[in-house]
Amino acid sequence: MMQYDVKSYIAKQSSTAVNYRTRLKGITVTSATVSARNIAVADPTVVLSGTWSRSGTLVTVTIANNGLSNGDRVFLDVATGTTMRDGVYDVSNATQNTFTVTSATSGTANGTVDVYTHLYLELDTYNTIGLPVKIPGEGILCENGIFVGVGSSVTATIFYG
Repeated sequence: MMQYDVKSYIAKQSSTAVNYRTRLKGITVTSATVSARNIAVADPTVVLSGTWSRSGTLVTVTIANNGLSNGDRVFLDVATGTTMRDGVYDVSNATQNTFTVTSATSGTANGTVDVYTHLYLELDTYNTIGLPVKIPGEGILCENGIFVGVGSSVTATIFYG
């Protein structure tokens, strides 16, 4: 039997696609460049806001009582400070109020950031050809909706319902 209630949303920048309970059915990711890029699909209600500062490739994120541990994966949605890429990062050197990540770019900069800590799905892309991913069964249950975090030069089309 064919499913008739599947909807789609195209994300060209990080944003909340759906703000209600739904199931993620699939995703197609396309990069505008042939280099490493990534995306994440996350719970839009589990987000922390703070600041970041970079020295070289080491980025320190400051968020009081962040609850993160070394090895956690997070999506950084950079609000200000244009030289830092949105993307999925590994948490290291976690303390109660700070953690570090390693940036693909180098330099000295700072700004503000939203950190999505409950990732449903993450994908890497290295190609300008769209990467379609079908999620088996009923899909991934997204109790509080769907945030689509896209890195620089990435477009993601999600399918949900």
